[in-house]
Amino acid sequence: MKTIFLDIDGVLHPSTVGELEYGPRGPMVTGQGVCALEAKLAQIVSGKTIDIAIHSTWIYMFDARTLRTEYLPQLGKVARIQLTNRHIESRALRVLDYVRRRHLSRDEYLILDDAPQEFASAVTLLPRLVACDPVRGIDDPRVIERVEEFLR
Repeated sequence: MKTIFLDIDGVLHPSTVGELEYGPRGPMVTGQGVCALEAKLAQIVSGKTIDIAIHSTWIYMFDARTLRTEYLPQLGKVARIQLTNRHIESRALRVLDYVRRRHLSRDEYLILDDAPQEFASAVTLLPRLVACDPVRGIDDPRVIERVEEFLR
């Protein structure tokens, strides 16, 4: 099954958007524009059989259900939301672990992230990495083109 590895900050909203707060229900990310591009990604992947594997640091704060219902409701309606292993500190190693455990071939996954330096030590992942501008995220024709090409 095709899988998009998704970072959140700098991909679904500018990296400067959002404040982490702690309330009675635990951590929450607040602020105007948080996950503002989620609907755009949901529209692009709609009608495709695809997993969205979150490799963002958000996995340390939220479980898959919370991410799906609170932050990614439209994406959760059109794709299966999965999390990478939160016990692995490195983003690249989390992606590699997920790829290995799911036996994904190179053409079965794409990585969206605004921090390409996180993947410098995992050279096998670099051809699958779409480096997003941390201000524009997926609101960039180059990024959208790569995602649409991957989904064909």
